[in-house]
Amino acid sequence: MKKIIYLFLILVTMALNANASVNVCSVKPDASGHFDSPYIKSGSITWNKDSHTLTLNNAVVEYSTDNPSDNVNLIDIDQEATIVIHGNCKLTTNGYVGLRIRGNNVTIQGDGSLSLSSTWYDIFVSYTRLTIKDITLKTTHPIADNNMGKDIVLTFDNVSADITGGVYRIGESITFKNCSITEPAGAYIEHSQYGHFIATPDGDTANHVVISRSGNKAGDANLDGAVDIADVVAVLNAMANNLDAPQFNVNGDSAVDIADVVAVLNLMAQQ
Repeated sequence: MKKIIYLFLILVTMALNANASVNVCSVKPDASGHFDSPYIKSGSITWNKDSHTLTLNNAVVEYSTDNPSDNVNLIDIDQEATIVIHGNCKLTTNGYVGLRIRGNNVTIQGDGSLSLSSTWYDIFVSYTRLTIKDITLKTTHPIADNNMGKDIVLTFDNVSADITGGVYRIGESITFKNCSITEPAGAYIEHSQYGHFIATPDGDTANHVVISRSGNKAGDANLDGAVDIADVVAVLNAMANNLDAPQFNVNGDSAVDIADVVAVLNLMAQQ
């Protein structure tokens, strides 16, 4: 029986791996892992299938279409992966999506900068725990999910970012660690039944403010930089929706519960 179960698991794994893919402008890598596409204007993009690492080295990718709804993604990843950014990398399209990610755990990291510009979504995620770390990031259109944020976790770790397009429908959590994040003036962070948002009021996209955080401030459950009654509401919402992101677990125990509400109130009293 154990052998049958083991064989079944191997077959499932093989099937999942067979469906996994990495594409650049709908082109798969060649046998050596390099992508050859006329839309790669300079630099290089390579895929290491053994380490699941996609490396962008001063890569400039430009895709233009007569149909802005064209469903071509500049980079499309459908598996767990690490995206390494070296030098100044730029993804530009007047099509639908710049970077589409559907892997379970994906990390974007490196020692360079990544700039994205598309018509609809610069980074489009589905069922993904995405970590962006140790890079400079610029987006002009949203980082978003189309499934009302279900199973989406987004972490910015040691990132300098200009996320002009905002972040929408990130269901489980958005976490900042040692980051300098530039957002449109009037931007706010909110959680609703449709997930976490970093958004900007309609018509207010011209000016910018800088939010700098060194980790999460104790008690700042809604990540707005202050500890106040709004954080009590955030913890209560987290309890109601069974959310367990670190910022909701204010007292550092193993659960998000009424003790965390008390902890927020105690922190408010100390101010």
